[in-house]
Amino acid sequence: METVFLACFIFGALFTLASLVLGAGDHGLAHLPHAHAHLPHAHAGSHSANTDNEAIPWFSASSVVGALTWFGATGFVLERLGDWALPVVLAIAIATGAVGWYLVARFLGLVLQGERVMDPADYRLEGTVGNITISIPSGGTGEIVFSKAGARRSEAARAFGNAAIPRGTEVVITSYADGFATVQPWDEFVASRDRVAALEKNKA
Repeated sequence: METVFLACFIFGALFTLASLVLGAGDHGLAHLPHAHAHLPHAHAGSHSANTDNEAIPWFSASSVVGALTWFGATGFVLERLGDWALPVVLAIAIATGAVGWYLVARFLGLVLQGERVMDPADYRLEGTVGNITISIPSGGTGEIVFSKAGARRSEAARAFGNAAIPRGTEVVITSYADGFATVQPWDEFVASRDRVAALEKNKA
């Protein structure tokens, strides 16, 4: 049995070394599904947000080989240095291999969490909901604060139709150009959208 433990350890060690030398990044079977929300269809309490489901690559090659390496190393050391019964050695080696499996898979999962496919929709400002932090006077500019791609941002803002918008008003960015966001109060935006939808329905 000592030979089996040694073979498992050597195979795992060589595989790990080869992966490092060749720069083979093992991503396993894990993916990071993500949802992209665009223009909100409900009130501010249900505004769009990006969510990521954590995925741990339990059955990736690196996770399995990590478990095999820890299993082999533990079993070999116990066989060589201790006077343990084989069932005890196997039990300890399997438990250690399971710990190694978990640690490697968990590490890969954390690495994968940082990998995202960039989607232009995550950075498009049109349709983003925010709040006015500096009042917009009629025909003038103010400031809007909003969250985008997981970060809190602020932009200079102008009112749609050059109307005045007081501080604290919830607004929607209708367009963005030349460093200025054109915004419209949420209630007005919803009302105008509903009118357009009703007109299109009547035409149909």
